[in-house]
Amino acid sequence: MQHIPLSIAKYIRSLWMSELILTFFHVNKQGILVEWGGHPRHYGLPTPITGQSASEQISFLEGAIPAEHTQILEFVGVGNEKVAHVHLIPFENGTWILLFDASAEHDRQQQIQQQYNELSVQSYRQTQLLQGLETARQQLEIEKIKLEQSAQTKSRFIASLSHELRAPLTSIVGYTHLLDEAEKAEEQESSYLNSVKQNAGYLLNLIDNVLEQTRSETQQVTIHPINCKIKNTLEDLKSLFFPMAKEKQLDFKLESAAEIPEQLLLDELRLRQVLINLMSNALKFTEHGFVSLSLSWQANRLSFQVEDTGPGISKEGQAKIFDAFHREKSTQHVQGVGLGLAISRQLIELMDGELRLESELGKGSLFSADIYAPAGQNTSQILSSSPTTLLDSADNSRYTILLAEDNLGIRTLLKLYLDEGGYQVLLAENGEQAVQIALQHQPHAILMDLQMPILDGFAATYELRQQGFTAPIIALSASALSQDRQEALQAGCSLYLMKPLDAEYLWLNLHNILNPSAD
Repeated sequence: MQHIPLSIAKYIRSLWMSELILTFFHVNKQGILVEWGGHPRHYGLPTPITGQSASEQISFLEGAIPAEHTQILEFVGVGNEKVAHVHLIPFENGTWILLFDASAEHDRQQQIQQQYNELSVQSYRQTQLLQGLETARQQLEIEKIKLEQSAQTKSRFIASLSHELRAPLTSIVGYTHLLDEAEKAEEQESSYLNSVKQNAGYLLNLIDNVLEQTRSETQQVTIHPINCKIKNTLEDLKSLFFPMAKEKQLDFKLESAAEIPEQLLLDELRLRQVLINLMSNALKFTEHGFVSLSLSWQANRLSFQVEDTGPGISKEGQAKIFDAFHREKSTQHVQGVGLGLAISRQLIELMDGELRLESELGKGSLFSADIYAPAGQNTSQILSSSPTTLLDSADNSRYTILLAEDNLGIRTLLKLYLDEGGYQVLLAENGEQAVQIALQHQPHAILMDLQMPILDGFAATYELRQQGFTAPIIALSASALSQDRQEALQAGCSLYLMKPLDAEYLWLNLHNILNPSAD
């Protein structure tokens, strides 16, 4: 390495500390190789010959010399698959060319570039995947909205159907009850009336079950515990099912333990629905023997058992018996759609219980459950009085009741009930008439049907409250939907009663709401 100027030597030394295998060339201004040093063969270059043209011997120098100022050519392919950083340094009467091996660095950069490219491809694929997932999420959201809208539409349709069916059934049940009480009814006519009542009751229970199934699918079922006289409930069930048991010559047993409190806090409507479902099934499928209902109470829980001596249920059938619409092949000839047990189990679970089954083919079935039912608070004497006693002791002629009902049959029936109860009665056929008559005559209470033409019961109630009408307004509806009940109460109704209504139930509620401070 002769005749290397000191400044060039220092430059080489500063780089050589990190770059190995140095090779250098000194070329004059005419492009002639003056001297060289290092390891040109490492870079795949032939042995240089001084005194000859440098660019003819080293191809990558063509056009690069003479250099006017110091520059670095990075990653120059010089031969033998080698890559070098080429430093061109003008000095005095020529150019110094320094080669430093950059093959390893070049390989690292290529690997980094390859990894970057691979990451870019993965990032692109991930972006595409995320876009696909977002598109799928949006589609699922759209489908969810459609399903919710479909469920709401179905729910409203079932509710509307329930209302349409309940309206004529209200008349059937009401007038049948009146005819059944007529003193001149013949024995054969009474049997006909019993048949009508049983089938009307069956239709009402079927409507309730279909509506309950719809509510459970849309998660709208709620429990509303109230003070319930369980013995009165049992008497109602006895009067409902005794004729059917008598007709089939079955022994009908109904027992309640003495320790059951007079008042229990539970959802009487839901419990009644469960017991009607279970006892209806027991009576439908039992041809000989007995059907029994027994109740007991302990530690704030009400237990009940419905037992029959019917055909029993197979092990395979027991696994599916609580599924909606399930029917055993052996029972296809019997009325029903297979909703009662599915709904009963759901209602029992909502009341913090579990519906259980024990059965054996040919030996009958036993359905049992226990629900949370703490002892209720003591109520006023009026609640323990019978409707007949109320009629005997109360002077209802001082009360004027406005009955707003568009259905002629139901309007006539309810007017008969009110007349028999001794009330003065005003009639309206739609909500608009109800508002006008109420503001003009100021009745003591209004029986307001919620589904009426021109102005419905919701709007009529709201309008009356806005006009300062303060007397009780009792909503009458065939809908069991909780949102209808809530909407009626928010509009200003004082009470929500479901159709069909019997006379005694109507009298009792009117007496309670017109005499809130009665002892």
